[in-house]
Amino acid sequence: MSDIPISPRRAETRQRLLDGAVGVFADRGVLAASVEEICDRAGFTRGAFYSNYASKNDLVLALLEQDRERQQAMVDGVAASGLVDRPVTSSDEIGALVESAVRRFVSKRRLDRDWVMASAELRLYAAREPEIRQAFLAHQRATEAELLQSALTIARRSGCEFTVPLDSVLQIFDDMYEGTLLQALLHHPELGDEERVQACLGPFIHVITSIVRPVGDGSPV
Repeated sequence: MSDIPISPRRAETRQRLLDGAVGVFADRGVLAASVEEICDRAGFTRGAFYSNYASKNDLVLALLEQDRERQQAMVDGVAASGLVDRPVTSSDEIGALVESAVRRFVSKRRLDRDWVMASAELRLYAAREPEIRQAFLAHQRATEAELLQSALTIARRSGCEFTVPLDSVLQIFDDMYEGTLLQALLHHPELGDEERVQACLGPFIHVITSIVRPVGDGSPV
């Protein structure tokens, strides 16, 4: 998509189309979703859609980019939030730090049912569609790099390090996070968005805590 500035009205139209797409993707999946359904959900005509996006895949790419930008701002905020101002040394302190960081991270993410479902559907769509796969992987790599930088910043400030290679840290975090969101929907559909996810974070926090230690407390990774 072009970097040329767009008018506020057109930006609003694009956002409504993106929001409409999230709802349709959550209900129908990306593959089954049609441009007509997205337009109906957003309250626009096909003409409005095609004046902003060349295709459904073009909209998917815009949605991925918007999510990356939002996550970058969120990750930067967590890293700069002053979670720790001194080294931690005991297992209890490490556990408390990890819990605080994870809960802060999750509280700043989009956690509504439509986005959680649409995010899972986008992964499945990327696995099926070669045209989207590379863009999705690039989005994932960029997101992971930002997350890793935030995690390393917090680790340095607290005098901690990870006990497994950094690429493994990212894989563990991604798998646990996505799994937690879906488990929360399955087990606590009656709760509010953040309350539902926060209630299911115990295993996630436990696993992350298990791969963090004070610097020098063990063999190098």
